[in-house]
Amino acid sequence: MDTMKRKTLATLFLIFLLVSFVVFIGVTQILGVPLWWIFGFMTPLSIVQLPKLLVTVSPETPLSIGEMITVTVINSSSQLPVEDAQVIVTKNGMSITLYTDSQGQATFEFFGEITVVVAHKTGIDSSTPVAIPKAPAQWVRDILWSLGIGIVAGVVSGFTRYTLQKRETTGKKVTRKTKRKRKD
Repeated sequence: MDTMKRKTLATLFLIFLLVSFVVFIGVTQILGVPLWWIFGFMTPLSIVQLPKLLVTVSPETPLSIGEMITVTVINSSSQLPVEDAQVIVTKNGMSITLYTDSQGQATFEFFGEITVVVAHKTGIDSSTPVAIPKAPAQWVRDILWSLGIGIVAGVVSGFTRYTLQKRETTGKKVTRKTKRKRKD
């Protein structure tokens, strides 16, 4: 590869990284898609793990503000309810703290919009955050696919446009028709 092609590929790669970063920030910060929805497939690399708290909410998709939500916390290894687990319910940065009863349950009124529930207990790994109303996994996959397709389409169209413009400026032969006067 000659130097010009290397510079062109490096420039296109940097543009791709920049666009990907901007889209990622837009999705996570502007649209409010939590990172744990995007990277939920990743597991910790540690082999030794503490038991984990498992949180379920009922109903997963409340119909009105003020509806009572029941949070149930169980131990992943024993499958038993966890008493006195700290349940933190957060909406727009405001949090309330609840504690589970002997059945591992706590209740609160639905705030509206997206509410996040996380459980903590000393000696047990904290739960994975649970969002209410629950976003269907298909919805999250559709958003990620559309973002990926948009990024690929943007890169391809930018590369095509760049290539066509370069071809027009460098590949076009400039010819002049000149009339020669014959000397007879």
